Amino acid sequence: MEISSDLIIIGTAILVAANCASIGVFLVLRKMAMMSDAISHSVLLGIVIAVFAVGGREPVAVIVGGVLSGILTISLVELLYRSGKLKQDSSIGIIFPFLFAIGVILVTQAGNVHIDVQHVLYGSIEFAPFDTLYLDELNIGSKSIWVLGILAIANVSFIVILYKELKISTFDKSLALSAGLMPLLVHYLLMIMVATTAVVAFESVGAILVIAFFIVPASAAFLLTDRLSRMLVLSVSLGIISAVMGYLFAIFADVSISGSMATITGIIFGLVWIFGPNRGLISRWRRISKQRFEVDLGIVLTHIHKELGSDRQVSTSSMSNSLGWTKEYSKKLSEFIQEQKFVEKNAQGNFALTDIGLKKVENYSN
Repeated sequence: MEISSDLIIIGTAILVAANCASIGVFLVLRKMAMMSDAISHSVLLGIVIAVFAVGGREPVAVIVGGVLSGILTISLVELLYRSGKLKQDSSIGIIFPFLFAIGVILVTQAGNVHIDVQHVLYGSIEFAPFDTLYLDELNIGSKSIWVLGILAIANVSFIVILYKELKISTFDKSLALSAGLMPLLVHYLLMIMVATTAVVAFESVGAILVIAFFIVPASAAFLLTDRLSRMLVLSVSLGIISAVMGYLFAIFADVSISGSMATITGIIFGLVWIFGPNRGLISRWRRISKQRFEVDLGIVLTHIHKELGSDRQVSTSSMSNSLGWTKEYSKKLSEFIQEQKFVEKNAQGNFALTDIGLKKVENYSN
């Protein structure tokens, strides 16, 4: 049964999102988000050299060339960074534009070999249904689905087998080193998987979407949970949602599919950043407001206790004048302390502390 072009495109996007988002979690946690940008661009050099070497876009040659280029990028960045003269972000900013620029120059000299800058940057996921794989002249389906599917198995296996090593070396390198887990080896294996994922995804969706799927879903997941296992699941889920919604939006608006998917990842991150339950902007604002209100509650009760101890009367108006608060805010606090039965109000509108209020003041004093 022939699979529709829409399903192949969506399937390709889902596999790209899942592969990139799962590996991207460790990049975000290791504060190496820019490394995905560097590798996603610099692999172009290895891909072009491999295409020149074999005279075409052979999958194995392209992957090997791209991975070697990725390893070269990592090695050069580490070399500059460990020299002690430059920070890591500066090292990345020097190496990847240099290698990417060489790749772009070589692309312009590609001649009869089918590769171009537009394809490199924006991808051509809409042509995935037409790039088929043959086994002894038998069409076995979309090449991107097969290659990305094998990559997904490799990535899942890598994370499952080295989960403990990845987790410990990500959060505590010293502990990983003392436990004999070889964090440097784990680091380079992770970078090799990043490079491999970038190369394979690069062919279908281009550099821009690869970077988006590597970093944005993982960053959104980071705002939603503190557990690595949940972060992996959330990152992949958000990546898949972005891929599907991006495709539907692209069809509806008749715009770039890859661009739409990258845009949706940004929108989803924005929503999480604003409305996230724990680390979202609104929740943080509420938490800060609550903390401020709690502090002000202690101030007002202590003020009332002090004023009454000096035989002075305290009302909402006098409280506002003494503490420099607005009348609206003073009224809000006055109503709250009465509701909580911390104070009582006499006929003249002055406050008196209750037993509950006195205990509350003692707690603040302690």
